[in-house]
Formats: sequence, structure tokens, C-alpha cells
Amino acid sequence: MTERTVLRNILFPDDKVCTVGELYFRTNDNVKYSKSDGFMSVHGAVSFDTYFNIMPVKKYLDYCDMGKVFLEICICGSFSVKVYGVSADSEECVLSENADLDDKGVFTLELSDVFSGKYDNAYFTLEADNGRFYGGKLVSENENIQKVNIAVVICTFRREKFLLENHARICEYVGKSNIFDNGNFHVYIVDNGRTLERDKTENSFVTLIPNENTGGSGGFTRGYYEAVHSGRDFTHILFMDDDIVLDCEMFLRVYSILRIRRSECAGLAVGGTMIKLSDRITQHEAGSFWDGKRHISIGEGCDLTERQTVLDTAYYPEGDYNAWWFYCFPSDWQEKHGYPLQFFIKEDDIEYSLRCAGKIAVIIGIAVWHDDFEGKYDGFQEYYIKRNELIMTAVNDQKRYTLFQIRKLVLSVMRQTVYQRYFLADIIMRAYDDFLRGWEHFYNTDTISLNKELMESCEPLIGDEELLEKYGVYFDKEKYDKACTESENLKKQALTLNGYLIPVIFYKKDKDGFYITDLAKRRIVNFYKHKTVLHYDVSRKKGFVTKQKKSKLWGNIFRLIFKSIRFAILYPSVCRGFKKNLDKLTSEEIIKRTIH
Repeated sequence: MTERTVLRNILFPDDKVCTVGELYFRTNDNVKYSKSDGFMSVHGAVSFDTYFNIMPVKKYLDYCDMGKVFLEICICGSFSVKVYGVSADSEECVLSENADLDDKGVFTLELSDVFSGKYDNAYFTLEADNGRFYGGKLVSENENIQKVNIAVVICTFRREKFLLENHARICEYVGKSNIFDNGNFHVYIVDNGRTLERDKTENSFVTLIPNENTGGSGGFTRGYYEAVHSGRDFTHILFMDDDIVLDCEMFLRVYSILRIRRSECAGLAVGGTMIKLSDRITQHEAGSFWDGKRHISIGEGCDLTERQTVLDTAYYPEGDYNAWWFYCFPSDWQEKHGYPLQFFIKEDDIEYSLRCAGKIAVIIGIAVWHDDFEGKYDGFQEYYIKRNELIMTAVNDQKRYTLFQIRKLVLSVMRQTVYQRYFLADIIMRAYDDFLRGWEHFYNTDTISLNKELMESCEPLIGDEELLEKYGVYFDKEKYDKACTESENLKKQALTLNGYLIPVIFYKKDKDGFYITDLAKRRIVNFYKHKTVLHYDVSRKKGFVTKQKKSKLWGNIFRLIFKSIRFAILYPSVCRGFKKNLDKLTSEEIIKRTIH
């Protein structure tokens, strides 16, 4: 029996989501869209070869049984409608039709030629002297329909504003949608801070789960566990950050891909691209790779308003993981591979994809906006990054790179030592020590207590008044600007261990006895021959002060020698222990320990 599936609706700018028109349509003429009016006024030509409205033909054909495909547009007036097919080296008009509707109505074009396999992308254009375009959709008529029930899991910790804004968007969308009305869509909000009120969040398709603060790993996994045991027969789980800016059309686009996926793509996962919230147009990544040494983002830094960038997405490689800001995967992964490792935060999304995923579809037009990661500082996270990368490499049969891991330990500790952040050097060494204590130590770790200890071991950020009162330092714009552009002499810095080998008498005479560096974007040269440094976050108007301690340099060097030898001896056997006991580390028993 043939069924109809809406693949994607034509999107327009939205004041609550994104107002950058070039992400939605291109025009040099008198074309205006008014959300309040509900239509685009067309007095000229408009093209939809844009990030959110291009038709990603190649990507759909890679994963889906398309059946018959149609473009349906709702218009009023006389229009020239053209559909273009684009391949790697050519572009041509495939269809050209005139549509003349005196009243608001739907004009349909069949796109069989467009989806024949000849083209990688397709888009349509409209031209009118005086017309109205109300919207449109890409539709598939198909007999190969898969059952899809999606549980959306959102983990939050004291971010009521972000969470409630997304909650309102989702409730409004599902209330109006005729796609998710048969119990095939439900949202689980895992509240790690226990600050949300049940009567303000729960309804027929939203369930609130108060939880211990087990971090993102624990929170997402708790929601996953509750969905699996809900009796609702979910086929897929969609992890989603609480602080993203979301157009709920993304749910439909994921749902439709899974609904018509080919039989050989039965275990398909679908990932969402992250766009930087700071400018709304820069791609952070569209999937990524982890090679045992480093993260390799796909499409990082691209301007998504650029036409060629949009066309190039058809040729993006298939990554081996997608971050959990928006990631949908089969619910039976927990049966086949276990639950996510309880990392608390960091690297959990990478590890779970490496362990479970086969194909991950990251398709243009499925994206969320998120705050940039650059410029953020949370020192205690260094522990989780270092420990979790070691565990991740161990359990996923990647080359273990013993010397590389030792090199990373040494460089990480020495870098923090040069930055005068001796507490972070200690945290990094603790991460390596805890890893070497093996899988049983990880299994028995009280993640809540550990996180509290790590946060308390970091220098707290304090405001301007306290900085002046306690340390006699203050934000000096002149010093700050100089630090951001200060030229380096890498040879001199290396030969003197960034000034540690130079007697203090030859240090720079800093005005008022201190220098300044950006908290997150600090540079090694900012600490060269400076005794006291203010690490400052301009946006929060907070920081902390460090003083150079040469004894810490030599102490850390001796500790690193000992730890490197110990690591080289123990690393292979510790890796084997984690791999052998992975089933215990990903079982339901760990989740149940935190359910009260």
C-alpha cells in the first residue's frame, strides 16, 4: 500500500529561530516574507538553493527508498516555476512550468527525473509580477514504509530559561502537527538539577524525570532507560541539548528519513549539524571523526549562506560520530551494545557512536544553533576530557598509541604549568592516575562526589570588586588588548622554558605589578617573564589571579617522569581490562544505582 510522507517543508525566517534570509531563499528583486501575513510577496524572482530549502538528492538516495517524489507549492497568482538539477560539474533546468491560480491553491510537480540519480542537489525557483507564495513541501509516495516512534530525551541542569523556551516550541509544534498524533513522539526531560515544576512541564507528550546530577552522560542515559522501559514501543531515541535554538521542523525531517530508509539502512542514525549561535550562519560541524588521537570536524567554519558551501554538503563524508546536541539513533542499541558509558560529561557522544553506529546520516537542512565552544572556560573539564579519551580509545579497539598518550600527558601538564594554572596540571595528572586504576575503579566511582571535588579544586572566578580587594588587580583594557596581540619569540621562549629559567630580576616591570590574559584564549607568551597574571573573562567580568612558582615547574617535571614510566608499564593491561569488562560498564545496573 502506497503511503505519503512529507520529507521536508519549505522553511522561512523566524524571529524566534533565525532571521538570516540567505539561509532560506535568495533574491535580488522585490521579494518579501511576512510571518504575520503567512506568505511571501513575490514581485520578481526568488530561488531556494539555500541551506534549509535545497533538495539534497544524493544524500536522500544514499539512505532512502524515495518512491515517487513531488514538490507541492501553495501559491496565488501567475508564476513561472522551474526546478534545477545540480551535479558536481553541471547544472541544468529539469522542469519548467507555468502556474496560474486566481485563488490560493496547491501546484504540484513530479520530480522523478530529478531523483533519477543523475543529480546531487536540486532546487526550485519562482518568478512572478505579483504573486503570493504561502509555502511548500517535498513529498514522497512510497510502499516501503518503516515504523518510527521517537522518544526525545533532553538532559538539563538549572537552565530553566533555555529549557522552557524549547519546551514551549515543541508543545506548540506538536499541537499543530498532524504528523505526531498517534503516540509516535514523546519527550522525556531529565532534570539533573531538580528545579523544574511538574505542572509546568508535563503533558500528554512530555514526561519530567527528576534525577541526581549525574552529568550529561547520566542524564541522557536515564532518559534513554525510561523510554525503553515505558512500554511505548519506541524505535528511536533522539538526544537533544537543552540550550540549543531549535526549529521543530527538524523532528519531521529526521522522522521522514527513518520512515522511508532502505532495508540495508535499518540501523541508520541521523545527526544534526551545529550552527554557531553567535552569527547564525557559521557551521561548527556536520558530523565528525575520532581517529584515536584527535577530533576531525566535517565542514567546520563554513559560511552556510554561500551557495557553493550549500552545494558541497552533498559530498561530505560520513563521519563516525555525531554530537548529542541533536542525534537520533535506534532504541535497540542498548540491547545490542549496552548503554552509554557513565563519563559524566565529555566524549560520551563520541564513544557511543564508535561503539554502536554503522551509518550516520548528516543531511543538509537538519541543524540546530548552539553557543560557540570557543572562548569558554571550565577548567575541571580537563579531567573528563583526558580520562574519557583514554577509556574511549581502550574500549573501541583503536590503536593505543602508548607513546602518543604519554606525550599528550607531558604536553598537557607542561602547558598548564606555563599558564601558571598548577591546579589544572594536578587535575590532568589525576585523570591519568584514575584511568590507570582500572575499570573497577571507574565502575565504583561516585560521579557526583568526584565532580564536586574537581570543581572545588579549581580556582574560583571572582568579580571585579573582590579581585581588587583581595589581589589589588583590575581589568586593564590596554593590558588586555596588548596580551591578545602580543608577538611571540618561540625560540627564546622555548630555550628559557617560557621564562622559568630567567632570574626574576630580569622580568618585565608590569604596571601595578600584574599582567593580564584572556581566560579562555590565553597564549603562552602572555606568561613570559610575568610574575603575576590576571586570567580574565571579559563577558562575565570575572577572573582569577595566579603567581609564578618555579618550584612547581621542577616538581611537575619529576612527577611526569615517574608517571610516564608507570603509564608505559600499565597502559596495555588497563586497556584490556576496560575492553573485557565493557558489558558491566554499560549495563542497566549502573543506571539503577542513581534512581531513587
